[in-house]
Amino acid sequence: MEIGSYIRIWPIPQKYWQGNNKFWNASMIKGEYLTELLISFAVISENDGTSICFKQENPSFDNLWDEVIKLKKKYPHIKIYISIGGWGADGFSDMAMDPSKRLVFVSSICELLYKYDLTGADIDWEYPVGSSPNGGLPIKTQPQDRENYISMLQDLRSALDKLSEKTGKRYFFTSAVPAQEWFIKKNNIPAAVKVLDAFRIMNYDYYGPWSDTTGHHTGFSFNPKNPDGWSTVQSIEAYLAAGVPPEKIHLGCGFYGRSFHGVKAGSGSDGLFQLFDSKLQNDNYFDVSQIKELLKPGSGYTRYWDETAQSPFLYNGDTWITYTDEEQLKIIKNYAKEKNLGGVFYWEYSHDMDGELLMVLRNS
Repeated sequence: MEIGSYIRIWPIPQKYWQGNNKFWNASMIKGEYLTELLISFAVISENDGTSICFKQENPSFDNLWDEVIKLKKKYPHIKIYISIGGWGADGFSDMAMDPSKRLVFVSSICELLYKYDLTGADIDWEYPVGSSPNGGLPIKTQPQDRENYISMLQDLRSALDKLSEKTGKRYFFTSAVPAQEWFIKKNNIPAAVKVLDAFRIMNYDYYGPWSDTTGHHTGFSFNPKNPDGWSTVQSIEAYLAAGVPPEKIHLGCGFYGRSFHGVKAGSGSDGLFQLFDSKLQNDNYFDVSQIKELLKPGSGYTRYWDETAQSPFLYNGDTWITYTDEEQLKIIKNYAKEKNLGGVFYWEYSHDMDGELLMVLRNS
């Protein structure tokens, strides 16, 4: 079973900076616990709408490929992908509609794979035939995306196979897809199965500041009290029912927490599925080390476990936090093994720089 992680190209949390270097380096990566690493993200160039480029923060990660080379040397077993797209990344719909633009797009991906001797490509188009339902940035979508998404995937698979003839190595090809069932209904999943090595199902962000109530952003099992009624088990079952072989399913984990503020306790309430004050929502991410601090005595937070959803949460009478922990992760890993899934991955490495959840995932 593959154990994968996305890893960002923008600055990591400040507590992990080394001197003035705000980016990760190869020495920080616990590659002994990973089989896949996805460099995130390349995007479609706004200049030509076809080729891929890196839209970086200031300062930029100028020595990215030097660190990748070090990683490859230290951990030759790891499959290293370039992931194209991400939340709010636009340009896919217009590019995929035009065969000539698709040609330039797939060629630029293959050039990058060849230049840096990478293992494969991951398409993270969010989303064909529909904008993000989770408060994402609006991107252009149209009904023709259904056919054009498949045409793009087919073109890239063909290009990768031609590159294989040149290099003698096989290139892996995956696509990140939403956990929600609407994507299955709107897109041609059986056609995608024929060309993709894996579907990376993003089993996180079920709940967030866009939601009507608090809720598990990585809820594992269905809780009938859940107003939105969705979970990771339902998601995986939906993709299996759509004809995706289990070995082509990679279950996604969110190694971060999301918070909701202004959540009133009410009469004995633990804050689950309760209203919150949308005006107070701002930066609501918590990485693993921050969650660990909130679990300590004296933090004011109490840890709860939703036995039905098999999911943890924290609450202090006002702020409510949904996250993934060791207990849930062991359940996820056992489920993936039981279903013979092809892998488990998470978003993203800098949320767990010390590798605490990664080690649980690998060792369980």
